[in-house]
Amino acid sequence: MQTCPTPNRVGRVINTSLFADFLHLVQSRNFSTTARERGMSQSTLSRRIMQLEAFVGAPLFDRSIQPVSLTAAGEKLLPMAQDLSEQLDLIRQIGHPGSQGGTEICNMIALSTLAMEFFPGWLSSHDRPGRPWRVNLLNTEPLLIMNINNFLRGQSEFLLTFAADQVADLHALRHHRYIVLGEDRACPVSAPGPDGAPLWALGAEDPVPYCAYTRGSFFQQALAPAIERLGARLRPVRDNSMAAVLYSMVRQGHGMGWLPELQVREAMATGGLVRAGGPEFDILSEIRLYRSHNLSRYAMAFWNRVSAGYEIRRKELRLA
Repeated sequence: MQTCPTPNRVGRVINTSLFADFLHLVQSRNFSTTARERGMSQSTLSRRIMQLEAFVGAPLFDRSIQPVSLTAAGEKLLPMAQDLSEQLDLIRQIGHPGSQGGTEICNMIALSTLAMEFFPGWLSSHDRPGRPWRVNLLNTEPLLIMNINNFLRGQSEFLLTFAADQVADLHALRHHRYIVLGEDRACPVSAPGPDGAPLWALGAEDPVPYCAYTRGSFFQQALAPAIERLGARLRPVRDNSMAAVLYSMVRQGHGMGWLPELQVREAMATGGLVRAGGPEFDILSEIRLYRSHNLSRYAMAFWNRVSAGYEIRRKELRLA
């Protein structure tokens, strides 16, 4: 059983930087990582977390497992600590209006399709006159969980991803706030034959060759229930984690495939691709922007700009 100092030994005044320690540890889930990046020893960090636990009156982290995880009390504190951190940052800016502080650039990880088809136009729509936002897109990993882990390790302040309830990897982001920027659907498409009909259609009697997503990619997880229902009616012939690669394979006639509407809208409008199945085979997904618990002042200014007018969601509202 975990213990923490009793509340009656702690005064009513609390060092607000302890909440920054707490948020960083929620993000890293590792005491040594947080201690190193916060510029203190691990023993000092442990004492500071215990001091916060004493103030709250309950353990905030389950230290019996690695990586550490939040207790019920920690889950309850998290949204309040996030709000407090943002309010403190606004207070610090009162005497320095217009000053961002630190390096005026932030990092974002975006799934490859969103990086190519969504991000440029979306970012431009939020640019300020004469002062475009400086957002560095980091290299995308092939598997969804690899991108999520890089985000959780603090390699970027933001993660731009597709999301669907059946994608289990997104559970790792359950403590993070996000906004829903829009929706997209993965459509079953095929190259057309000479008569304009699909070369490969889901209603065919023989098994249909299809270009599949690599196991662990977002669309492989999102499509898994549909693929399972179709069973022997599908015959995988190609495999890749990137929709852009499968797009080329489908256009060359190797098989049908489920591709994001963002990517195929133009090709479908010009007849380069046609539907291989009806709308009942479409897979709907959200486009979400997740934010880190630890934002620089520049990244916070960017978040405030792009999230204006959106409902900021977190675990209490929706569990991904």
